[in-house]
Amino acid sequence: MQEEYNNDQQNEFDNEKLDNSNNLIQMIWQAIADPKSYRDFFDLSKKRFKRFMAIVLFLVTLMVVGLQIIVFIVNVGGFRNFFKNKMPPFEVKNGQIISEGNFDIKMGEFRILFDPSEDSISASKLKDGYTYITIGRSRVNILTQGANGRYFSTFSQSVSSFLPNGLNNSKLVSMTPMIYIGLILSFIIRMLLFFLKYWILSFIYGFYARGLNLATGNIHSDQEITRLCLVSQTLGIFLVNINKAIGTPLPGFIVSIVGIFLTLRRISLYFSNYIGDKGMTPEA
Repeated sequence: MQEEYNNDQQNEFDNEKLDNSNNLIQMIWQAIADPKSYRDFFDLSKKRFKRFMAIVLFLVTLMVVGLQIIVFIVNVGGFRNFFKNKMPPFEVKNGQIISEGNFDIKMGEFRILFDPSEDSISASKLKDGYTYITIGRSRVNILTQGANGRYFSTFSQSVSSFLPNGLNNSKLVSMTPMIYIGLILSFIIRMLLFFLKYWILSFIYGFYARGLNLATGNIHSDQEITRLCLVSQTLGIFLVNINKAIGTPLPGFIVSIVGIFLTLRRISLYFSNYIGDKGMTPEA
């Protein structure tokens, strides 16, 4: 009897996990395709809403950064193999990188150029939209492309300031576990930056949503408006970042404008439940 009771408990637990999984997929689809039912998101507990947002941001970060890094790691047979067998032999001596080889690799939205034949790699050579990490003989730079198409430096340090003398391929091999930990932390930080970006955008969209809310008699609280503005961005978030993940076949600026339009459209569609001829009122 006790065994049957335990089995029933286990079955209920498994069913609950399955239902949660189905609900999560359903919520993502609802956020993308069914703005008139966004009220369902207001009824979620804080824990479930945070979990929904975390999954959306995880998928976005995976698209933009994670997948291509994973593909790179698989292609080179792991960082240990890359440092040992594929990276040109090098050593840091007297604050400079001594090597006769070079490489050019892509990892997600980053591109790493290593060319110790130059003291510092010129930004004039960069032109394809990646965020570049350039490693010259004496200087390391991180360069990002601005709106005018030109690259500008967001980080520039001499090799001697953060690469110790004596660093070589063998020592990088021994540091491989720390590099993987660093990638995981970078992934989490990128997720948090995405959340910060879309939370700030939700504040901006909130001015529009609050105007419509006022027209309907202030039927929603500030917390519900914030949730509405976060959820309504889901389709735009995916479109903008899928475009980035596949190498921006469409101009990023145009896709961003489309994303803004889609978000405002979804907010309007939601409030159409309460405005106009339908005369609907919020459910109790």
